[in-house]
Amino acid sequence: MSQAPLDCTPKCRSQQHADQVVAALTSGSEGQLRAFLTSHCHNAATLRDAFGRTALHLAASLGKKALLEWLLEIKSADLMLKDKESGWTALHRSAFYGQIHCLISLVKHGGLLSTQDKEGLSVLDLTMKDRPSHVLFRNTDPTEVYTWGNNTNFSLGHGNQESRQHPELVDVFARTGVYIKQVVLCKFHSVFLSQKGQVFTCGHGQGGRLGHGDEQTYLVPRMVEGLMSHHCSQVAAAKDHTVVLTEEGYVYTFGLNTFHQLGLVPPPASAFVPKQVFSKMLKGRTVIGVAAGRFHTVLWTREAVYTMGLNGGQLGYLLDPNGEKCVTAPRQVSALHHKDVAISMAAASDGATVVVTEKGDVYLLADYQCKKMASRQLNIRKVLVSGGSLDHRVAPQILNEGGVEKVVILALDTAGRVFCWRSTGSSVRQCRWAYARQVFMTDIALSKNSMMFVTQDGEGFSGVWAGEYKKYGEKKEGSVEVCGHSDVGTLYERIRLEKLPYVHRAVSITMDSKGRNFGVLQADPKTSLYEVPSISPSSFSQHFGSLLDEADEMDSIHDVTLQAGDRTFPAHKYILSMRSEFFRKQFMSEHCGVDEELDKEVRKSEDAVGCDLLILEKVPPDMMEYALHFIYTDSCELLVHGARPRVSGDSEEDRLISSLQNLGLSGRSALEVYRSLPPAAKGNSDKAKSKGSKPGKKGKGSKGDKAGANEGGANPVKTLQGVAKKLGLGSLSARLDGVKYENGKINVTNKKTGNKPKLYQKKCSYLCDVTLKSEDGKEFSCHKSVLCARLEYFNSMLGNPWIEATSCSALEMPTSSEILQVILEYIYTDESPTIKESLNVEFVCNVLVVADQLLITRLKEMCEVVITENLTLKNAAELLEFAIMYNAEQLKLSCLQFIVLNMAALLESNGVCKIMNMFSRTCIPAMQKRVITPYPGAPDLSVYEDEDLDSAFSPKPEAELDHSCREILLKKAKIKAKKKPRRRSDSSGGYTLSDIIQSPPAAGMWLSSGKVNSTESLQELLTSDSEGSYMGVGSPRDMQSPVFHERVEVNFTSLICCTCLYVSTSIKHSPLSTKLSQKQRKMLAMANKEASAESTASKPTPTATPSKSSGKAWPWVLGAVGSPPLSSLVTFASIVEEEKQQEAALIRSREKPLALIQIEERAIQDLLFHYKAHDNPDELIVVERSSRGPMAVPTWNKH
Repeated sequence: MSQAPLDCTPKCRSQQHADQVVAALTSGSEGQLRAFLTSHCHNAATLRDAFGRTALHLAASLGKKALLEWLLEIKSADLMLKDKESGWTALHRSAFYGQIHCLISLVKHGGLLSTQDKEGLSVLDLTMKDRPSHVLFRNTDPTEVYTWGNNTNFSLGHGNQESRQHPELVDVFARTGVYIKQVVLCKFHSVFLSQKGQVFTCGHGQGGRLGHGDEQTYLVPRMVEGLMSHHCSQVAAAKDHTVVLTEEGYVYTFGLNTFHQLGLVPPPASAFVPKQVFSKMLKGRTVIGVAAGRFHTVLWTREAVYTMGLNGGQLGYLLDPNGEKCVTAPRQVSALHHKDVAISMAAASDGATVVVTEKGDVYLLADYQCKKMASRQLNIRKVLVSGGSLDHRVAPQILNEGGVEKVVILALDTAGRVFCWRSTGSSVRQCRWAYARQVFMTDIALSKNSMMFVTQDGEGFSGVWAGEYKKYGEKKEGSVEVCGHSDVGTLYERIRLEKLPYVHRAVSITMDSKGRNFGVLQADPKTSLYEVPSISPSSFSQHFGSLLDEADEMDSIHDVTLQAGDRTFPAHKYILSMRSEFFRKQFMSEHCGVDEELDKEVRKSEDAVGCDLLILEKVPPDMMEYALHFIYTDSCELLVHGARPRVSGDSEEDRLISSLQNLGLSGRSALEVYRSLPPAAKGNSDKAKSKGSKPGKKGKGSKGDKAGANEGGANPVKTLQGVAKKLGLGSLSARLDGVKYENGKINVTNKKTGNKPKLYQKKCSYLCDVTLKSEDGKEFSCHKSVLCARLEYFNSMLGNPWIEATSCSALEMPTSSEILQVILEYIYTDESPTIKESLNVEFVCNVLVVADQLLITRLKEMCEVVITENLTLKNAAELLEFAIMYNAEQLKLSCLQFIVLNMAALLESNGVCKIMNMFSRTCIPAMQKRVITPYPGAPDLSVYEDEDLDSAFSPKPEAELDHSCREILLKKAKIKAKKKPRRRSDSSGGYTLSDIIQSPPAAGMWLSSGKVNSTESLQELLTSDSEGSYMGVGSPRDMQSPVFHERVEVNFTSLICCTCLYVSTSIKHSPLSTKLSQKQRKMLAMANKEASAESTASKPTPTATPSKSSGKAWPWVLGAVGSPPLSSLVTFASIVEEEKQQEAALIRSREKPLALIQIEERAIQDLLFHYKAHDNPDELIVVERSSRGPMAVPTWNKH
């Protein structure tokens, strides 16, 4: 439809237009919005409403990604423009409204995630603030170690000496499942303390500082074996030695002992393994903390502080008058030995020691003095110190006289505030942050020139001194009193903060003394995950119960039949052998070839299908049924409280009567009836008759029969217990001890739980009757009954009359032997230890794929649990895609929630999947309230047709497309005016060689005409050498002004994608009698001869209607719009005919004589010369051989 002309200019700043644009974006489809923005205002992409919002802001908020990209790439919208209300960019708004796919697109177009709004919040900060309230990071959580720095001495634990610019995971701990709670970084080595009390070290081992018993260099952290028997609670380290404190209060040291800092008596030169520090001063006292400097070590109990090492003024007592420069054994600092002093914590640097008491007093040990730096600093949770000067006279070869470093003390309280004291000032000051927003800290680290912090939200910051500012006014709460008096105003130390990248879940941070290597402990990203896969209850017993119930004498799965009384029970030898000692001996004797029967009450025969038949003479049928049910399911009716079991004694006569009734006695003699009775009935009557015929035995026999009936009928529990003992079912017999039969009901007085039934593939291997073969050729001997019971896959294969059921060869399984072993392990035991213990996520994923193919749901769930336990930031997106592909719903939910909870980290590392939009809105409760409703006064978009932006949008040739469309419309008008096609005529007239030379392609668009739906391709149509479709050689000017048919179909997708214009003009030449040269006549005759042999004249074909997928009918689409599409059926005969034509074309091309080729080459040169193609800057003329249609691929036969 025709739109009203725009009433503005490209520099439009209309507030009304801006409001209408913003309102329109709240409703309508992306195609309608694009059409509206194009026709409504020249400057629609950059207009801002009263709140400073642009069309890009609204598109990002509403998740209109295609429109957003159109605004960025075509309309050049400002990506980093901020609104007036909050200072939010389009990235902020997409993150706030949960439109992750738009956020990723903005980042790809150059958006910065670090851009801050008016509150100092970046895009990553917004996602961090959106964490659910249950997401908290604590020191006790499972953690991961990230380190970075120059890594000069392999101290970062990454296995090489490469420096790291950003925090990188120490994967040795992640692979082994070790969680670290403390990290100490030094110049030559690093120490890691796990939550289980294990100590790991790495770096240069000179002097034994690593504690591994040697001086080798270890590139990755290795456990200190000398401390494996102790649960360590704290570690401290300096340049040359390491100190470890155990939970029992013992102190171990190792490393160089140059300055007696190890505290060992007598002092060795070094200690390669941890050695305990013994001292009379520590006897009866429990050490609660340790600290270390380069030249000394600090220990403290609740009552006192002990130091040892080189006494350069930092040990807390005067220089020894006897000239002893080193303190070998731990020595108490007498200046801190007071009755009411209780030590809380201490810290040490190379030249100073700081002690904090429980009352909040802070003492500095330096320059042979103990100075009180502050009082009543309550609730201090951590204190650090750096710098300090040592007396150079005690070690002149190491210490310089002028090497004085300023002392800096940093303290953190429980409220998250940080205080500092510097030797340049006289008081303790609170730190203020030169940052856009207020932050509260949970951990601090200090080096010579810098600091590092961790906030309550898990962020990491580095800080440097930015100067001090004095704030006057009334005294505030928490003001610092120094040395007994307060300052007039409160002094603040200003620190400039810079956010650390890739730190979003930090709980602790550390660095070495010079600030060259850094480490941070971050909570495991799975810590707050509650969408954890679960394993469904076991159906192991149900599977074998179904196998028993569905067993039939005519099936191909059972291999033995049991007969008790007049009833038969098809069963399976392997299951009976694994659960019953009686049956195991029976089948083993049969397998070993021993003919003598182990039990005289068991007779052997064959059933109807040739399987073994075991006849159990003295086992009641009902008891046999109960026993079999227990063998297969580990339970039976007599073990269920309140059950009413069938009584076999009172049903003997009933069965005989019912059998007689069923026989039909009318018209039959007594002999016929007797012969038709079941064998069991006849046998029982004969025995009773023989017993009763003997005199003197009748009464006894009657009594015995009565007793047996009472025993079987009155107490089936005792009867089953006797059968269980006979069949070797000890577990059933023991469980029946706690069962009583009272008043026809089962009363379980002492319930005993049985063991979960398990089968073992390698046991009773002589009963294996099927072999599975893996892809790599490994064979597994299995039991058909177990496979069919556990998997429907094998039941369908082996339980039916397929070839596999009767084949003697191994069944080939399309999987590797490792995976097949796991499958069989699960089939036989209902567990999979291999999967549970596996750390190889790829292997577990492969098992899940096979389990999904074989419909093993429970094993698939086991794999999902293991994969979820190994979720990381690196594999989350990939595993999410995997879970969707293989329909692992539980794993999918876990991956989705994992990504949402770690959105900031994944955004920063570009690892977010596009599928996250919907789940992020459901996982974050606040997202449900963030909805932009359509404006009531929005413009009506129903007049705009919906464009398909996905197929029609291509940003690059947009301007060219608009220009080309105008040209096409103009040419269409010219065509209608002339009513006849234009063609180029040659002065020579008639057919010329130029008519059979294919013209070169010209720049423009692809216009498809004629046979769109026919089997003949457009390229064949263009290159057809039949009469009426020759391509004339024209100038570029002519090629840019093509002549159209009256009906031409334009494929809009091709308009966008293609950059070349192939024009097919079917010009019907009139047979003009024009004089030709001899060369032209010869070439024309030869061309016509070849053309008549391979092609037919082209016929006009109605143009097909564009399909819906090609979008709306554009104005330049002519004539045929609305006509029904033509369907052409491709037959096999046409395919064969086409192949024959291609083969013929190949033969003609191969057999073309050299003389003809030379003539063609000469003709090409003549044409180029005739049209002055060389050195012609105005026209580009190319002469080429025309294509002869599709040609078969040439092949060369090897002789």
